[in-house]
Amino acid sequence: MKESELASYAVTRFKQAGVFWYRMPLGAVMHSIGGKVVRKKNPLKGFPDYAGLFQKGRMWAAEIKAGKAGKLSPEQVDWITRLNHAGAMAVVLRTREEIDSFVEAIKN
Repeated sequence: MKESELASYAVTRFKQAGVFWYRMPLGAVMHSIGGKVVRKKNPLKGFPDYAGLFQKGRMWAAEIKAGKAGKLSPEQVDWITRLNHAGAMAVVLRTREEIDSFVEAIKN
C-alpha cells in the first residue's frame, strides 16, 4: 500500500472515531517581511505527520510510513524520541491494523 493511501485511511479513521487531530505543515515556511516574501526552513522539519490531543490534553503524534521499507529521517527519530520523553504518545504507523489499534487507544 502506498503511503498516501495509508495516510488517507488514517484521516478517515480519525474522523470516524471523533479524534482531535491536525495535519502538520510540510515544506518551507513563507513569511511576508516588508512586502517581500521570505522563504525559510520549516522549524518543525521531521515532526510527525499528524498530531492531536487525548486523555484530558495529553498529546499524541503519528508518523505514517508505508510498510517496513519507509525509513525515518534522523529528524523524525529525534522528534518522536523527544515527544515520548516529554510525555506524549508518539508512534510510527505502518499498516491499517496499527492505525486501527492506535485510534482505539486515543479516541475520546
